[in-house]
Amino acid sequence: MKEGKRVEAGEFEECTILFSDVVTFTNICSDCEPIQIVSMLNSMYLKFDRLTTVHSVYKVETIGDAYMVVGGVPIPMSSHTERVANFALGMIIAAKEVTNPVTGGPIQIRVGLHSGPVLAGVVGEKMPRYCLFGDTVNTASRMESHGLPDKIHLSPTVHHALRNKGYQMEERGEIEVKGKGRMRTYFLQRNLKVTESEIMGLLVHHADNDRNMNHSTRDCASQLPHYRPALKGKPRDSESYGSLYSEDEPSELTKDSTPNKPENKKPSADKRSRHVHTRFCLLF
Repeated sequence: MKEGKRVEAGEFEECTILFSDVVTFTNICSDCEPIQIVSMLNSMYLKFDRLTTVHSVYKVETIGDAYMVVGGVPIPMSSHTERVANFALGMIIAAKEVTNPVTGGPIQIRVGLHSGPVLAGVVGEKMPRYCLFGDTVNTASRMESHGLPDKIHLSPTVHHALRNKGYQMEERGEIEVKGKGRMRTYFLQRNLKVTESEIMGLLVHHADNDRNMNHSTRDCASQLPHYRPALKGKPRDSESYGSLYSEDEPSELTKDSTPNKPENKKPSADKRSRHVHTRFCLLF
């Protein structure tokens, strides 16, 4: 759009949409100074924004305390449901680090997910936005509004997509959903295959006394050209975070820097003394 080109609208057969909001936000606003509200929301949104980079989901918009993201749009990917589910788990963890200015404790959020088809396109010229349209958006919003504090509320389609993929889920039962009638919904509790550090995109180092090696959590070959070591417990940005969904994303090494035949060159002494081991690859 900056180049004066038109962005065509598109139809996406599969995507997963997430909505979240802050519990009792109206009461918080009535009891606090505006600067306190801005500070709270800014702290929360900064954490959520970093998680969108970690899990490669698209931030659609924020309205007040509401936060909306989508997986599988504008770039289709097969793991869109897992990405958004892991992002939602990260939101629950991150929200515990944001202070409620009224109670002094952590804020509580509601999160809702739904999967289905959408139409997407850029609307407006003065302040153009990439918007999503369709019943999938409405249902995802209903999952959030009918959810519970600190819970991730899933529609039947999301539950079906996450089955047998290592997620622990709890059946809520049938509830009356506005505009939808009765629906059998579920709560997402955790991902059994990864740690909280991986969900949050944290780099974890472990010392090896024999070889003095640094182990990073789930860095894959596609990220090695950009790898930058970080201190233990510090968040990693999008370049240094190892993807949990490598089946979707082509490797940078494969595209640009991997030769057709491996070179049998011995590493220098300096490089042998400093090397990074990952779960999938070894960088000399």
